[in-house]
Amino acid sequence: MKQSKIFILLLFLFLIQGTVMPLLPFSDAWGKVQPVSEFVFVALILTSFFGSLSLSLRYALIFGFLTDIVYSSILGVYAFCFGVTVYLVHALSKWVNLNAVMTVLLVSLGICMVQAEIYLIYSMIGIAKQQIEFFFQYHLLPTIGLNALFTLLLYYPYKRLLEKIADAIEK
Repeated sequence: MKQSKIFILLLFLFLIQGTVMPLLPFSDAWGKVQPVSEFVFVALILTSFFGSLSLSLRYALIFGFLTDIVYSSILGVYAFCFGVTVYLVHALSKWVNLNAVMTVLLVSLGICMVQAEIYLIYSMIGIAKQQIEFFFQYHLLPTIGLNALFTLLLYYPYKRLLEKIADAIEK
């Protein structure tokens, strides 16, 4: 029952991340800037840090496939990238003290990794037509900034929620 709170929150974030970008004035004010809101992915990484890695990996596959179905033409790319990146960032988190600053840095690294993985896979398939310079300048850096800001907003309430229901989540 307690894990359903996490699932409902992730589903709510999934619904929000597709609707928040048209509301932000990036296209009007900054022209070519293309930030991507990865709010579910941020919550998945925080779940792996303060909850359970196995639960986070399960949800990474579920919401990765859901992202593939809704936003992508190829199934499995987001599910693979979400799962691999959550696992790698969680492994890196074992070597550092997880305060707010390190959490934001690790989440930013995870966002960078997942966006680079998706760009690389789509480039190899032939779907991504962007030049690498354009990708880094107008896509990756704004995406990292937007999701780092979201991490700061989500960090304390989500950490408290996970600590409150930690006994129900298997470690």
